[in-house]
Amino acid sequence: MFTTVGNRGTMHLGLCLRVLILAALTVPIRAAQPAQETFTLTVPDGPTSTLSGSSVSLLCQVSPLFNVEPLEVRWYRSSNFHSLALLYKYHKIQEAPVDPQYSGRVSLTGGMERGNVSLTLERVTLEDKGEYVCQVTSKQWYEKASVFLTVNVTGSEPVLSVAEARGGGGQVNVTCSSAGWSPQPKLIWTNKEGTEIRNGQEVLNTSDPQGLVSVSSWLLYAPSYSDWLACTVSLSEEVKRESRILPLIYTAPTAVPGVYKEAYILILVLLVLSPVIICALCSVILWKRRGSMWSSSRKSRNSSDQTELGQRPTETKNLIEGAENTVKTLTRQRAAGKGGNLKAETNNSIEENIILDEKTAHPAIRVNQEKQRAHYIKEKDTEKRFRMHLHVFSQESFSSGRHYWEVKVKDGTTEKLSWYVGVARENVERRPIVPLTPQNGFWILSFDKEKGFHVNTDPQSPITVAELTIVGVFLDCDRHTLSFYNVDTESLLYTFTDVKTFNYFPVFSPGQRDIFTIRII
Repeated sequence: MFTTVGNRGTMHLGLCLRVLILAALTVPIRAAQPAQETFTLTVPDGPTSTLSGSSVSLLCQVSPLFNVEPLEVRWYRSSNFHSLALLYKYHKIQEAPVDPQYSGRVSLTGGMERGNVSLTLERVTLEDKGEYVCQVTSKQWYEKASVFLTVNVTGSEPVLSVAEARGGGGQVNVTCSSAGWSPQPKLIWTNKEGTEIRNGQEVLNTSDPQGLVSVSSWLLYAPSYSDWLACTVSLSEEVKRESRILPLIYTAPTAVPGVYKEAYILILVLLVLSPVIICALCSVILWKRRGSMWSSSRKSRNSSDQTELGQRPTETKNLIEGAENTVKTLTRQRAAGKGGNLKAETNNSIEENIILDEKTAHPAIRVNQEKQRAHYIKEKDTEKRFRMHLHVFSQESFSSGRHYWEVKVKDGTTEKLSWYVGVARENVERRPIVPLTPQNGFWILSFDKEKGFHVNTDPQSPITVAELTIVGVFLDCDRHTLSFYNVDTESLLYTFTDVKTFNYFPVFSPGQRDIFTIRII
């Protein structure tokens, strides 16, 4: 009996020893195995989208999860394996060989110890869009996958216009256009109830060399005195621009039946000629009233320029009031430096003390300490990448009333080779791919040594003037007019008669062909 028990104890002891030996041998064998002999990469199924100027992460995850810090990670454009956006090797990001356009803008921020090799790209530009390849390499294996990046650029506000449709039929042709989008935007028409209009419309998309898209659409629509139309251009529900219009065209009757036809034609002729006659009489009256004010203004201004060229008054506003057009001087400096001027032709006009907003200046424009002079400097290569029009806005904006200011574009015998001055609407598009036209929110007078003086109508209208030293700018927000004057010869250069917007900003450009200043006086 004891023998039997002893045999059983011996058998249990031997079994336990065999289990312990097997466990001891198993642990070191597992630790000696490589982390992973093969693996795969997981990337997004669709494109990754971001706005120009923002940051974005291009996702790339190693599967199964393990620490990939000992491995090599490459990110590159699909079109060029050797043009690297990022190279991780020997436990750190290598500075070379990497494409210079990505220098200082890329990093791996996902957590490589968890197998995340996502690429973070900062300050995204339109040139960054396209296909990127994520490649992870070990000693035994490598895997790669593609990630597509789209860069969204918001275009300009839609510009709407109405014209009579061909063939009549009681319809008008409404057009909508907007430029500077990426990728191709969606354009829709809606009525005031928000219902989309699909019938009778056509859409055209065109791309420029930079890859930005311009979109235009035409819509046949019945005129209405109360139902406005909206044109919306969008990339998404959050990124969109919209403009509205009343689709109306005034058309006079083409024929009057019976014996009243001749009387109707006579009345129509009188109606057409009446504004012309009234404008002519007003011009004569204004010219006579203006003449007496100019000689004292010019003498005072010339004296101020010679004795105090580098100084500007701290407050300059001349308010013209009453039928007598008397000039009220607001500061002692303005009384010594500048008397009555063009605003004598308009009651309740304010001569503005314009201050330049240095924050809005192109990188190649320098504004002086008093913020009333601007000049061009030679651009650096990095500054040439700023695809903006070369100008600076004022700090002030105007939405009502009458306002006048003057800009000196020539000092003594020094003649500038180019410049422009005028007004712009709020939030105008500043990239040079958008022309400086009234349709895009700019109303300017410009000068170029070879081309002469022009206003930016479409097409441009030349202005005949022998010499121009000081430009007078007169803005009537209530009447939606903008006039340019030759201060030296007391003459009107040009008047825009349809300057319609909600908020006006004076705009100034010293040009980019010389380093001489333009200054507000």
